[in-house]
Parts: sequence; structure tokens; C-alpha cells
Amino acid sequence: MFLSSETVSILKNLSTINQSILIKPGKELNSMSVAKNILVKAAIQEEFDQQLAIYDLNQFLNCLSLVPGAELSFTGNSIHI
Repeated sequence: MFLSSETVSILKNLSTINQSILIKPGKELNSMSVAKNILVKAAIQEEFDQQLAIYDLNQFLNCLSLVPGAELSFTGNSIHI
């Protein structure tokens, strides 16, 4: 799976709300602030086929930026870039 620049931009914005994210299967990203006073839903182009949790979204995005146009593969509890 390849992430579009729009999706990466949305993930960067979501990381300002909460550093962690749980991505559920489908074409939508959801996030809630730690104080539970901000809820965000964003439609994306890509479709995730399995549930995926990222503890430190900023660190994940930093890793993605090291390899432009990287392909992601999800196996078990890991993401391969």
C-alpha cells in the first residue's frame, strides 16, 4: 500500500490532536484528543484492510519521510516500510 501526500498530511494534522492512533479497516481516519474534547473524522483515498495501531504517530511519519514513495505492508503486529 502506498500513502498519498494528502493522507500523510491528514496524519500529520491528527498527530497534533493525539500522538497515538488506531486505524480501523476502511477509508476513514478517526482521532480523539486525550482530554476527549476534540473528535476528528477524515475520509482518505486509501483503504486499510486491517486494524492498525500506531503508538507514536510523529515518529512513524518521520520514518516515512526517510523513504519517499515507500510501500507499506502490514503483517501481524508490524508495519514494513
